[in-house]
Amino acid sequence: MRRIGILLIAAAVFVFAAAPATWATKHNSYKILHAFTGGNDGGLVASGLVLDGGGNLYGATYWGGTGTGCGGDPGCGVAFQLTPRGGGRWSETVLFDFNGQYNTGQADGGLIMDGGGDLYGTALGGPNGVGTIFELTPGGGGWNFSTVYARGGGCLILDQTGNLYGCIPPGGIGELSPGSDGWTYTDLSDETSAVAPLIWDAKGNLYGTDPYGGNQRCSDGCGTAFQLAPNGDGTWTYHVLHYFGSFQNDGQIPVAGLVLDAAGNAYGATWDGGPYGCGIIFKLEPSAEGSLTESILYNFRGPGGCGPLYTLAFDSAGNLYGMAQGGDQNCGPCGVIFKLAPQKSGKWKYSVLHTFHGTDGAFPYGVILDSKGNIFGTTENGGKYNLGVAFEITPDQSSPGTTSATGGLPNPLRR
Repeated sequence: MRRIGILLIAAAVFVFAAAPATWATKHNSYKILHAFTGGNDGGLVASGLVLDGGGNLYGATYWGGTGTGCGGDPGCGVAFQLTPRGGGRWSETVLFDFNGQYNTGQADGGLIMDGGGDLYGTALGGPNGVGTIFELTPGGGGWNFSTVYARGGGCLILDQTGNLYGCIPPGGIGELSPGSDGWTYTDLSDETSAVAPLIWDAKGNLYGTDPYGGNQRCSDGCGTAFQLAPNGDGTWTYHVLHYFGSFQNDGQIPVAGLVLDAAGNAYGATWDGGPYGCGIIFKLEPSAEGSLTESILYNFRGPGGCGPLYTLAFDSAGNLYGMAQGGDQNCGPCGVIFKLAPQKSGKWKYSVLHTFHGTDGAFPYGVILDSKGNIFGTTENGGKYNLGVAFEITPDQSSPGTTSATGGLPNPLRR
């Protein structure tokens, strides 16, 4: 049993009624960039995408490729790049073909990119059979695989100097620092864990969510939002920002991570809870007294989306984008991509940008935005071969956006 946080920042609760929901938004252009076949191009997408400065997209699959050492699976997965070719066309390039019999493990989860263009991710198996954190470095006409840490991990994020942070065993949250003798592990906190990537604020604090622990109204705890603050001596202090399930109709089980706005407010989603049992979108806002207030921006209610699983993305106009389960009941249901737009009244307007029907994809991961406000993402299944797609949504009246990468997040409820 994990210990409860050493500091609870008291949370007063204000609930904002959402503006009327719009469950179908017209004039959004949806396009499949690539439908995975399960062959050399990969299949069953493992996570969302990451975007580089040139407009290229990167991700991973946990099937496909030529690997044979993955317990009978048809290939061990690939790391791929999607490149715009003009005229609305995109091409896929396989950067690395995983093969379990050569200690590369099986691709599991998404990728993140450092300032030099190197990619990092996680894999199952590996040299010790317990998973790996790996690095892919371009060079020699291809991409070179190296093991960063042979004990697995997840929810990864980089700092500006190339250190990795995330859910890295044996602790809950750990750091990996590169050096001349390899990577050095430091345990930051064993009081919490996460499944979604962490996020930095401007002062160097880390923020995240733990879907378990905290309020015991739920069987395994309803989850927490937390902060890790550096103390200047190499140690970190863990603070609980909010215990979910703290009041009637509060959200429960925050599988998605947090995003921050310029004022330091944190936004996120819970998979369960709320008045309809379908989860909520929330805001955590610092108060003048130094505590946090939780505002509920939207209560999911089923037909137009239910159970958001992945970290939200902002555009520069302050709109929030994300995915939820729900939508077409004939295939799962397959899921939706939604938008939450702040209104002058203080309410937020919910609209569905796209509903998946299976042939166009099923079970989407989180989304990212480019500088023009175009939305990119992946689905685990669906598409022509039912092995996932990469897609683009061009909103009707999109404003310039900022990239908000969620690519490092694997499916926490893999089907």
